[in-house]
Amino acid sequence: MEFDPKAVRPLLRKLFISLNVPIAALLKLHRLSLRFDDAPWERIEKERPVLLALYHGELLPIVLYGALRGGIAAVVSRHADGEIIAKVLERLRFRVIRGSANEGRRKGGEAALKGILRALGEGYHAAITVDGPKGPCCKVKRGILYAAAVSKRPVYPVRVRVKGFRLRSWDRFLIPLPFSRLEVLLGEPIFVENKEGLDQYAALLEERLKSLAPIDNEIS
Repeated sequence: MEFDPKAVRPLLRKLFISLNVPIAALLKLHRLSLRFDDAPWERIEKERPVLLALYHGELLPIVLYGALRGGIAAVVSRHADGEIIAKVLERLRFRVIRGSANEGRRKGGEAALKGILRALGEGYHAAITVDGPKGPCCKVKRGILYAAAVSKRPVYPVRVRVKGFRLRSWDRFLIPLPFSRLEVLLGEPIFVENKEGLDQYAALLEERLKSLAPIDNEIS
């Protein structure tokens, strides 16, 4: 009998969901080992609330940074694997919005947009992975820009610079090394004036994200 990895995925999923408390505890310990720069946070706090545009592959270091601050809402896919992320983020003091701003109604796009607007209205920053939930890597989708047009809030491109290693996943997921210096990089904000021409705004956001740092960046 051949081993079918897909057959055990639901069991592994349930296992990781049940382990959300120890996983969150390990991330908190990891966070304590890192050194952070608060300058970016002070900058966006002046314009609270804002939309934070990040790559899916750099989610972990930005979560470790944001968990220190509070007041951030994160959009998490309704996909079954997203339940693992959602449980852990809630343990790290994030407000979780289920759905994907980059997908249509059937995949939770409408619910995600309503959740984003509600969170912004209550003063939360809203963090959205612009190439999620399934890629392609570093390709900006229009969901965050539509939310910006409706909410009239600025979009800040966000990248990180840290020593770490990347997994061979579609998003080249970045795991920071303990005791590293983690620098959050903010680009110039983008103000979306209306819902027309979102493709142009997407190209601008993609350009600003890529200009902040190369995808495999490291710093000592």
